[in-house]
Amino acid sequence: MKIKLNVENLPSYMNDVPEIIRAFFPFVMICDDGDDFEVKVVEKTNTIDVFIVSEIFGSESASFNLSSEIGSLEYKRVAKREVKKFLYRYISNRIEVTLPYGSLTGVRPTRIYYDLIGSHSNPIEQIINEFYVEESRAKLIEDVVNGQRDCYFSEENEVDIFVNIPICPTRCKYCSFISTEFNRVKKLVPLYVDCLVNEINEIKQIINDNRLSVRNIYVGGGTPTSLSASDLKRICSLLGEYKVEFTVEAGRPDSITLDKLDALAECGVTRISINPQTFKDSTLEILGRGHTTKQLYEAFELARKFNFDINMDLIAGLPGESLSDFQRSLDQVLELDPENITVHTLSLKRGSTLKQDGSERKMDGTIRQMTDYSIKMLSQKSYIPYYMYRQKNMADGLENVGWCKPGKQCVYNVDYM
Repeated sequence: MKIKLNVENLPSYMNDVPEIIRAFFPFVMICDDGDDFEVKVVEKTNTIDVFIVSEIFGSESASFNLSSEIGSLEYKRVAKREVKKFLYRYISNRIEVTLPYGSLTGVRPTRIYYDLIGSHSNPIEQIINEFYVEESRAKLIEDVVNGQRDCYFSEENEVDIFVNIPICPTRCKYCSFISTEFNRVKKLVPLYVDCLVNEINEIKQIINDNRLSVRNIYVGGGTPTSLSASDLKRICSLLGEYKVEFTVEAGRPDSITLDKLDALAECGVTRISINPQTFKDSTLEILGRGHTTKQLYEAFELARKFNFDINMDLIAGLPGESLSDFQRSLDQVLELDPENITVHTLSLKRGSTLKQDGSERKMDGTIRQMTDYSIKMLSQKSYIPYYMYRQKNMADGLENVGWCKPGKQCVYNVDYM
């Protein structure tokens, strides 16, 4: 079904309302040659009227009473939610398709749960009934909130330090981050490291001058371990004095060497990531990962010689992978027994090679089976979900979830989300 969307009569603060329609892609496609589809909102004192005019679906309208004053932040928040819910019901009823997160859009599904705490005796029931979230996903939201409870809140004077090293050995086809390949910028790396060192020193001075307390440190990118051991040591040694959770992304197994791990350990790093994404070598080659599963096992064994907590990532829905492929990958990760396992659902981002090559988001239920399997197996192995986020164009409208062994939450991930 193709529609030509007109949202000119939406208030500016409702600019993300069309995301509800896009969430139903590919069942509904927004394009210039589609049937006219208009969403209009008329604001009145304590009331909003919503009109949907559609050639293909038929027209419908609704009116919602709002207790807050027109134009206030609370008014805008509630008004936008009501319009999204109405639009979700309208489309879902007509095409007979439901989405796992119902009318929820945006990055953080857990935010709704936190908003409901205190005002509703059963937030999970409210999420299901009011926002049309599937029961299993509402339960997952609740489990994530419970999993991050001990590290969700921070003191006013606490800060996190993020160090960006936007360099990788190669560029993965699903990636849209602002990063580049090491060999392309090899000559500029020393200058970048010099600038980074200067900026870290300036940040430290700001922290001292304002009597701030460092809560955790995260060195990401990119793949920071693309740099040499000496460059890593030069950067990380500036931060080891804080004696807090200290994470360095070493996500690419082909970038991990003994001297780099030595340098990280000496600088006080407490956590690293070693990311397979999949254990299927042919998929790794398609993605341009530049490493094999054999190298992954070698890197993991090397890292276990140190006292690092280890995070490993998998992606559900990679090109050409079946349910059994994903199941084998997850089973192999579980055999390695890392402290953290993050299961991502493939998101086709505009800046990625996969998207530019014409790949489309899957909505056939296969990837839902993959993530359901991960929830089942990780729960059985006593991992707990502790952070969650969603992105646009995610396969089957699903989520990314970080799981950990009890007490092994990565606090930076919680803070960032």
